[in-house]
Amino acid sequence: MADLEALTRIDPTTSGPPGSGVMIAPGQYSWRYTLPEKKLLRLGSDPAFCDWVVPEDRMISRFHATLEWDGSTLTVTRRGVMKPDFPSAPQNQIWYHNRPVEKCEVRPGEWFVIGQTRFTVRGETDSDPDCPVDATVVQREEGRSRAELENVVFSNPGILLKAVEQLPAYLKVVATEAGLFRQMLKVALSAMPRADAAAIVRIPPDCPVGELRVTVIEQNVRNPSAGTAGEFVPSRRLIKRVVCDQRKSCLHVWSTDPTDFSSGSSNSDHNLTLGVMHQQGVTPWAICTPFQDGSQHALYISGRITVRNPTETKPDASHLPEYQKFIEILVALLETTRRTLRLTRQLTVTKEAWPYNLRKHLDDPDKLEALLRPRERDVTVLFCDLRGFTGYAEEQGESLSTAWEVIQRALDTMSNAVTEKGGIVAGFRGDAVLGFWGWPDQHIDQIERAADAALRIFERLAGRMVQRRCGLGITHGRALAGRLGAHDLAVVDLYGPVVNLAFRLEEMTKALGVGIVVSDEVAKKLQSADPNCTRWRLRTLGNVRPRGMKKALGAFELAPPSPIPGLESMMTGDAFEDSLRLWNEAVELFTRGEWSEAAARLYVFTDDPAARCIMRHMARTKGVAPQGWDGAFLPRPEET
Repeated sequence: MADLEALTRIDPTTSGPPGSGVMIAPGQYSWRYTLPEKKLLRLGSDPAFCDWVVPEDRMISRFHATLEWDGSTLTVTRRGVMKPDFPSAPQNQIWYHNRPVEKCEVRPGEWFVIGQTRFTVRGETDSDPDCPVDATVVQREEGRSRAELENVVFSNPGILLKAVEQLPAYLKVVATEAGLFRQMLKVALSAMPRADAAAIVRIPPDCPVGELRVTVIEQNVRNPSAGTAGEFVPSRRLIKRVVCDQRKSCLHVWSTDPTDFSSGSSNSDHNLTLGVMHQQGVTPWAICTPFQDGSQHALYISGRITVRNPTETKPDASHLPEYQKFIEILVALLETTRRTLRLTRQLTVTKEAWPYNLRKHLDDPDKLEALLRPRERDVTVLFCDLRGFTGYAEEQGESLSTAWEVIQRALDTMSNAVTEKGGIVAGFRGDAVLGFWGWPDQHIDQIERAADAALRIFERLAGRMVQRRCGLGITHGRALAGRLGAHDLAVVDLYGPVVNLAFRLEEMTKALGVGIVVSDEVAKKLQSADPNCTRWRLRTLGNVRPRGMKKALGAFELAPPSPIPGLESMMTGDAFEDSLRLWNEAVELFTRGEWSEAAARLYVFTDDPAARCIMRHMARTKGVAPQGWDGAFLPRPEET
C-alpha cells in the first residue's frame, strides 16, 4: 500500500485562479491519500472534474493530469485536449527529476511537481520526520472530556461566532470527506488567530501498539516556519496518547527552557529550535481532539504563546481552554457531517443496485416502503438470454475478466433498452436479463414499449455478436410485483406463471430459429396498435405447449420491418405480405392435423428455420398427426 502526499506552499502574493476574485491565504497546505490499485484518478484544482484536488494552487489546471497506481509505480500523465470542457492542454508542465515531462513513472520515495505543489509517493516503509517538541518535556497538560468542556466559558465569543458564520457556506460546497476536512481547517484557523497550523491526523489501522506512526491526512499551516526546524510536523506522542489511550481532548504546552530538554535526545536541531523559541519568549502548544465516532482520526491545532510585555514572567495562555472547547465543537460537527457524507455515499452506491426507474423514489422512504409492498398487477414481461456464452466463458477460463467485459457490454445493451422504454430490470440470471412493465408505474402502451425494447436489443446484438446471438420472449398477464425474496435477501422481482412463460418462449427461439417469440395476447395487441406493419412484423408459429406447462397458447414471431445485415428472412423481405399469406395457410393446416397438405406448403419455406422445426415435429410420427392431436406442440431443436 502507498500514499500520495501533496504539499503546496502559497506565498503572500498568491491569489486564486485567474479571474476568480478569490484570495488564497498564504501558508502551507497538504493532504495525503491512499493510492487505489489499478484505478484511474483525475488530479486538478476543480472538484467538479477531479477525484483529488489542490484548489489552493492557481498554477494547476481544473483537470491537470491522470494518476494510475499499479502496486509499485504511479503513472502520471498530463491531460491533453478534451473538448468541450477542456479545449486546450494545461498551461503548466509536470516536473520530474527537474525536467518538464508529459508523462512520468514515480516510485515510492520519489516526487513530481506541478506549479507550487510537490507530490510525493509515500511507501509503507517511509518514516515521517521527527517533531521538535517530542524531544522535550511537557510543561503543562490538560485533558478534558466533551462534557467537561461544556463548562468552559468564552471570554470573547465574537471571533468564534464570526468563524461559525462561515460554516453554512463552506459545508454547502462539500461533497467529499477530503473537501470537508479542508473547509473545517479553514474555519479553525479563522476562529483561532493565535494558532499557526491545523491538521486532520490519523493513526494508521495497521500501526503496531509500540510504534509512533501518524498520517497527516489534511493540513493548513498559516506560518510554515513557525515553531519547527523545517516543515510542520505534529507531535506524534500527543496524537498517539489522545487517539489510542485517553480518547479525550488534550492540551500540551511544551517547555522551552534548555534545562528541561530530554537528556536522551541526540538530535541537536530540536534543542536549537526550542532554545531559539526560549530566547524569543515563545512557547509552543498544541491541542489534539479525537473523533468520537470509532475512527482513529483527530483534529490537531498548534501555535505559540508569546510574551508580549517584558515585565511578564509567564506568557498568557488563558485563551487555550477556550480554543480547546471550540475545537471540540468543530470535531462534533466533523463527526456529524462525515456521517452524513458517508450515508450519502452509501445511498449513491445503493442506488446502483436498484433498478434505474426506481431510483427516483429512494429519496422518499415512506413512499418507497409502500411502493415496494408486493401487489398483483397486469405486467408485460421480457426475458432475454445470450447464446453461446456458457461455452465462451469456459474457453476464457484463464481470463474471466476479459470474458466478463464482453458479457457486460451485452448486458448493458439489454438493460439500457428496457430502462429507455420505461421498464424495470428485475435482475440478471447469469447472462440473461429479466425486464418488465406495469409496475410501479402503469402505461397503457406497456406491450408496445416491451416490443420496441426487444427489437432494439435484437438489432443491436444480433449483428454484433455473430455466432453468440440472443433470444427473447415476451408475455403479458397477472403477476405479483414488488420486493420479493427471503427475509435476509429481498429484491424487486416478479412472481407468477407469466414470468415462467416468458422463460419458456425465449427457450423456444432456439428450436424455432427465430429471435423473438411473443404470446398470442401480446401479438394481438401489437397487431391492433400497428395494423400496417410499419413498426414491427408478426407471424404465427402455431399453438405451442411450453415445457413443464399444461396449457397451450398461440406463439408468434416478432421481427423488425427492415432487414438486419446477415439475418435476412421472409419476415424482413419485400415479399413479406405474400409469403405471410402462404405461411399462415401452412400453419393452419398443421394445427388442424392436415399434415400432408401442410408439408406441401411448408416445402416453399425450406430455408426457414421455423418451417424446418414444424416439419421435424411431423416427421417424428411419419407425417401423420397422432391420435388425440389438439393442434399444440413443443418445438424441439434439431437432433444431433
